Amino acid sequence: MSLFTLIAFSCACAGLYYFCPLRLRWMLLLAVSYFYYAYCGANALPFILLTTLSTWAGALMIGRIGEKAKAELKARKAELSAADKKALKAAAKGRQRLFFWLVLLLNFGVLGVLKYSAPVTALMGRPALNLLLPLGISFYTFQSMGYLIDVYNGKYAPEKNPAKFALFVSFFPQLIQGPIARHDQLANQLTEPHRFDIVNIHRGLLLILWGFFKKKVIADRALPLVAEVFGNQGAYGGAVIVIGVLFYSLQQYCDFSGGIDLVTGIAELFGIRLAPNFKRPYFSISLGDFWRRWHISLGGWMRDYVFYPFALTKPVANLSKAAKKRFGTDVGRALPAALGNILVFLLVGIWHGATWNYVLWGLYNGLILAMSALLEPLYKRTNERLGDRVVQSRAFYCWRVLRTFIIVNIGWYFDRAVLASDAFKMLGKTLCLPVFEQLSDGTLMKLGLAAKDYRILLIATLILIAVSVLQERGMSIRSRILSMPVIPRTILLYAFMYFVLAAFMGATSGSAGFMYAVF
Repeated sequence: MSLFTLIAFSCACAGLYYFCPLRLRWMLLLAVSYFYYAYCGANALPFILLTTLSTWAGALMIGRIGEKAKAELKARKAELSAADKKALKAAAKGRQRLFFWLVLLLNFGVLGVLKYSAPVTALMGRPALNLLLPLGISFYTFQSMGYLIDVYNGKYAPEKNPAKFALFVSFFPQLIQGPIARHDQLANQLTEPHRFDIVNIHRGLLLILWGFFKKKVIADRALPLVAEVFGNQGAYGGAVIVIGVLFYSLQQYCDFSGGIDLVTGIAELFGIRLAPNFKRPYFSISLGDFWRRWHISLGGWMRDYVFYPFALTKPVANLSKAAKKRFGTDVGRALPAALGNILVFLLVGIWHGATWNYVLWGLYNGLILAMSALLEPLYKRTNERLGDRVVQSRAFYCWRVLRTFIIVNIGWYFDRAVLASDAFKMLGKTLCLPVFEQLSDGTLMKLGLAAKDYRILLIATLILIAVSVLQERGMSIRSRILSMPVIPRTILLYAFMYFVLAAFMGATSGSAGFMYAVF
């Protein structure tokens, strides 16, 4: 489904939603979500149905086992000894654990087979199975497994209505590329009957327009240059490669965050607020800060369901105690966080793809974060010596932002390169073989972009930076626009719409789907 078709489809569904009787509105959302998924690929329906039904049934069984054990404990409270109560609880937990692991392994197993069968068979020298990778499978799998883990941990009771749970898994804007929602934050929003609110409609349309701008005017326009530099890196020196990496940084951010803006705006047409997934990551002052601002929902998922469970395990606790005795209290305390970060980013790298460039990208980020955790006491002492006047100065802030930007962009060499060896070659050229002549001999005009593309990208990027700076300072741009008098507001919106459409219609760079749609 093209972007124009998606927007038109969403607006039409929003119109139907508000004409539908209140009690049936969540059912309409479920119907249009499955229609959308079937339209994008009917042969992928069995996979989302498998995830939905297995997770719903497994969580329900976990909940019923827990309820039954509580009822028995209450009924036999007087006759059971403390040991008997402990044994009964342990037996119930064991049955819950069985269903939990069956559902977890089934769903992550399906994801693993579909996502990694091709590279594994290639590594073994066997022909690829050419298995289908359903739209948004990682996002709905992670979302469903997060719900399962929460039910297993007793955070909330399982959803008894399979249709309502199906809507939570399949809500159509999220299927494109997230964000990964939590059941207790989204499920009630989906099923409660939202009434028509023109403010929500205007807010949603503004965010849709902003997402369209980031995706179509910036990301898709920058794509040909990125593809040329990374696909033919042997022809270019380090200076052009740096430009390719910077364009990739811009293209990837605008593609992913633009898509999130788009789906968040679509959800707001129905009165539904999705969790934020980006918070101006290129204003980050450290790599840890960057990953708290980039793909926030995946970072939160990994933190709650991988990082903390791993860091709090008994083996890691024992290792921490041993490190305190051998290397000091600071190292011992930081070790669980350091190891947890390495594990999390190794998994995130593999999630991107089962190739060495992604594994190295994950390890690169994980090791830097691990070293940051171990060296944090040193950073604190250094900042204390510098004094508040220096540490809180604008110059020091800008230095930290620039330093983080460079660290992140070094990682993008591995994230975007076709092979890990290509990434190392490109880094080598960046450091040792810049070939600055290629910046002025016409090479830049042979990278897939015309002069007008560079001009439009410059203007669009400046608009993006200006809006981001205002947002970073606490201004709500949408609220400010909607609060303006009708005449200047209309002039501003029409001027921006004209620029977006003129830039898009005049593009020489074609179009592309969302980068993370099949992750």
